[in-house]
Amino acid sequence: MDEWTPHDEQLDALAATLDVDPATVLRALGGGWARCEVDSGVWPVDGWAHATWFATGDPLQVLAGIDFRSLVLARPVIRWRGGVGVITAAEVREFAREDVAFQPELLADVVEELARRSRRRFRWCRTCRVPSAPEHMLDRDECMGCGARYRGLVH
Repeated sequence: MDEWTPHDEQLDALAATLDVDPATVLRALGGGWARCEVDSGVWPVDGWAHATWFATGDPLQVLAGIDFRSLVLARPVIRWRGGVGVITAAEVREFAREDVAFQPELLADVVEELARRSRRRFRWCRTCRVPSAPEHMLDRDECMGCGARYRGLVH
């Protein structure tokens, strides 16, 4: 019997960017990744301004940035600029791209640690009962979506 391989366009794109097969990415980084834009102004090194970025989780929990030599894993943070949320990175950890194939357990542990730290920050909206990142909450008890939907607030 042939080995099962995952079929997901975004996972395939992440695997292609890393130049490995999707099953290897799934073992090392997990699934649920989608391309995203990350504000390159947060990077002290110009090389990351041109990286290809992916994020996983809803709300976002982990970022993966890939350039020609490295892979970074980070915790996403939304910053508001002129009323628009931009994704920035915190707790950045850099790895060799080869670590996806040769140290999948290490990367899986780091992804889980970053996701756990992200989830600790989530707040539950008392109106819709959905978790949101703190930057998407109007106050401690209500998300921006419910504020707009039920109270006409513009954010």
